[in-house]
Amino acid sequence: MTRVLLLLLFVVLTAQAHAEPAITLSDASGSLTLVRSELEAFPQTVIETETPYFEGKVTFSGPSLRRVLEALGIEGHQDVTFRALNDYSVSGSVTSVLDLDAIVATRRNGAAMPVRQRGPFWIILPLTERPELDDPQYHRYMVWQLAAIELK
Repeated sequence: MTRVLLLLLFVVLTAQAHAEPAITLSDASGSLTLVRSELEAFPQTVIETETPYFEGKVTFSGPSLRRVLEALGIEGHQDVTFRALNDYSVSGSVTSVLDLDAIVATRRNGAAMPVRQRGPFWIILPLTERPELDDPQYHRYMVWQLAAIELK
């Protein structure tokens, strides 16, 4: 019996280790969970930018934040909150956040981002293309290890 339990535990842990990372979108009417492959099925946007977190330009790709929010339905919502795996969160108005031209990055330099490298998802702003966004008041929206987006 012990052998069966150990085998079952091994199977469960292996499946969890290989599970595709997911992000949860929610509002008062419910929630929607999207895994990486679903986010990568959206039209992709590429941002090549310098950031405060790396030396030189880095290339990020993923769907636009606007497209991701539209998947849940942004009409009638005033505020949005981004929540990281460690429960860090930041909120702002939907309108002002959409004006940032952000993406929900699923890849950095073509590779999927593991949690240890600020992944699996990261809100990225086009700081090089729009230098006015290279300011701490906007950097706070660049949430890495993004786990949830809540519309209110």
